[in-house]
Amino acid sequence: MSCPWFHVPMLPAVGDLVSLDRDEAKHAIGVRRLGAGDRVTLFDGAGGRADAVLTGDRDRDGGPVVRVESTARVPRPAPDILVGLAPPKGDRWSTALDMLGQLGVGAVVPLDTDHGVVDAASVNRPRAARILLESCKQRRGAWVPALGEPASAESFVRACAAEGRMVLIAEPGGAPLGGVRGARLAVAIGPEGGFSTRELDAMRAAGAGAVDLGEGILRVETAAVAAVAALRAVAGA
Repeated sequence: MSCPWFHVPMLPAVGDLVSLDRDEAKHAIGVRRLGAGDRVTLFDGAGGRADAVLTGDRDRDGGPVVRVESTARVPRPAPDILVGLAPPKGDRWSTALDMLGQLGVGAVVPLDTDHGVVDAASVNRPRAARILLESCKQRRGAWVPALGEPASAESFVRACAAEGRMVLIAEPGGAPLGGVRGARLAVAIGPEGGFSTRELDAMRAAGAGAVDLGEGILRVETAAVAAVAALRAVAGA
């Protein structure tokens, strides 16, 4: 069974004694019931991880103190995938973030779209960041996905293309996903009503190509997960 993972703002050095923050300490003691000698993994969310052990001591707030035994740098998941996503209503946005975080995407960018039902600027960013962090722990991943600033579909495509990424639009009638190859990708997922003709024309003009996720009409969060999972499977082949 793997060690529990706990987030730290900065990766410590070997031999350092580290206190967990309040929320992480509460989880370690109150939920996981960890004690002296138990092993844990610390990670900074930016590729750094450390193996550590609880000393049995407590800090001034009553939280556990851990001693770092080794550290490592972990490469980003490959391929590196950014997701532009028109936020769906209610808990479905949270579900999408959780699943995409577990799949190890590099970032999620809320998209403002012509047919969107949720204003991308209105998403609860602190809550979204917490969901992405917790999904990273679930994955046992050293990289926490970034939460990008709200963007239009066209500006998302242009920004990703400027970084040298292959940019894809999840759109019925597009090319088969199985032919996609590349180490740095981006995929745009539209709202329930799909991208407008204006948006599709603008994204294609900015360098994006459409890919088909298969038969059937998928919910936004399902389409996002299906696209990333498929790209994980085929793009690095």
